[in-house]
Amino acid sequence: MKKKVYTLDELNAYRIAYGQPIQRTELLMSLFKPFIIVFVVSFLLMHYWTVSCILGGLAMVYGYRVMIPISVKRVYDAKAFKERHNFINSLTQILSNENTTVLNALDTVANRASGQFKEDLLTLRLSLQGATTEQINAAYEKFAERYKDDVIFDLYIEQLTTATIEGRTNINTIKNIKHLYNQLKRKQEDFFKMKQRASYEFRLVSIISLVLLLTISVYPFGMDQFVNAYAHQPVGWLTNSIYLTLMGVFFHSYMKRIGDDEVMKVKI
Repeated sequence: MKKKVYTLDELNAYRIAYGQPIQRTELLMSLFKPFIIVFVVSFLLMHYWTVSCILGGLAMVYGYRVMIPISVKRVYDAKAFKERHNFINSLTQILSNENTTVLNALDTVANRASGQFKEDLLTLRLSLQGATTEQINAAYEKFAERYKDDVIFDLYIEQLTTATIEGRTNINTIKNIKHLYNQLKRKQEDFFKMKQRASYEFRLVSIISLVLLLTISVYPFGMDQFVNAYAHQPVGWLTNSIYLTLMGVFFHSYMKRIGDDEVMKVKI
């Protein structure tokens, strides 16, 4: 399946859901950072201004189409997950009181929520007021639709639907689901720590490989000899092209792994 290319308005919609829109300075930094890195690295290897500018331009396009969407979407997903986690824990605690109804509990947690999740909760609460059984089912289904990839959360909403219709809460089942969600939260934290380690290792390997390549190439003969006898010769074109291509493939694979937060979609 072809990957969706997000427009700036769509990316801003994700940002606004739990924060501020993308600022002009932030956008420019996100575009010029990959340009500068690729330009400098390619020029150190090839010593062609034109080629380096072209590669830097391609890096800017990649930054806009791949890097910025991954960054924005990951922040959005993390904040949305945090809201769902707080919702499940707070609501379960409130429903432990047998005298509290689901509707009253929803009122309480809605006031504690924030961002898009709060808006969804308020819409749900309004839809449940004086609703029939069919309307209750429809309201909860609409609420859960945005978070359909979160299977454990979906199970929790099913229990709330039943409790709202029947007027009684199966608190043991709800507590079990809350326990599963807390397990998911811990796995998510461990997963993100692994990603941070992987990011550090990637940057370290990239820097070391570039330094070694330049040291081996430049040190024995000097910069002029490196440029005239290697960088501007067919062997240099071929070697540097292979190196930059491999680094590009390696980086794209790294970005796909960094952007894959599937642990949030229930893998426990």
